Amino acid sequence: MKKHLATLSLILILSSCQNSFNSKVSSKEDSVANDPSKTIVATYLGGEVTLKDVTFELEKLIAKNDKLKGLTFDKLSQEQKEAVIKEVILKEMTYKEAKKRNLNKDKDYQEALKSFESELLKQKLLFTLAKEAIEEKNLKKNYDELATKLKDKKDLRISYIAIKTKNEAKEIYDSLLKSPSSFAALAKRKSIDKEIAKKVGDLGFIIEEILPADVLKQAKALQKGQISKPFLTNDKWVVIKLDDERPAQALPYEKAKEALAQNLAKKAMEDFASQSFEKAKISILVK
Repeated sequence: MKKHLATLSLILILSSCQNSFNSKVSSKEDSVANDPSKTIVATYLGGEVTLKDVTFELEKLIAKNDKLKGLTFDKLSQEQKEAVIKEVILKEMTYKEAKKRNLNKDKDYQEALKSFESELLKQKLLFTLAKEAIEEKNLKKNYDELATKLKDKKDLRISYIAIKTKNEAKEIYDSLLKSPSSFAALAKRKSIDKEIAKKVGDLGFIIEEILPADVLKQAKALQKGQISKPFLTNDKWVVIKLDDERPAQALPYEKAKEALAQNLAKKAMEDFASQSFEKAKISILVK
């Protein structure tokens, strides 16, 4: 009885036997077949346990305990292997006993099963939508469309200094009027955007289409090398400098492919949600 109860605390058993992880694997285990579903590691009255079964059980335990990361069944001690095998057997016997008692027909079980199935199918559908969206033909089509849109656009290279208050921004602007070349030094020292401050305010080349409207308006009013007056955007005061501009350049397809795939997958799921809500004709009854 004690041995059976011990199988319920596998994480503790595995965590407490770290020193045995590097123990030698027997010659029998070295010759394990490539197909884990056909490699039998134990038998019992009414069934058998495969390498696939114990690996699946072990992966669930590893997911709950980072200390077990990288652990595989062949690295376990004999005691640990027996504990995992017994856990697999206990779950199978528990499942059969529960069905024998018709517990699977209980209302609360059926409700829980429906909820689980609903969530599982939802995830599977979203995965399928994303997978379909990022097929090569869709990626290439999207890339070609974006490349066409870029033909009349510009890349703007902008530096900026973000300040908390209008007065501070005005002081910095006045200082820049006297010494425009001090922009980088002031950006590094004064900007509240610390990540960009490390780059002395340089945002690099950005396609004009993705710039916030108020920033783009200010940038388009500048000549190369000119500095804008302070303006408010996203709850902070900003001074920008137009460093350079060029015709918009699309990344080569292979370099843009990953970002395109992420965007298309996200869009596919958002489109499905939007269309589903529209079809549902939802009426909210609570306020």
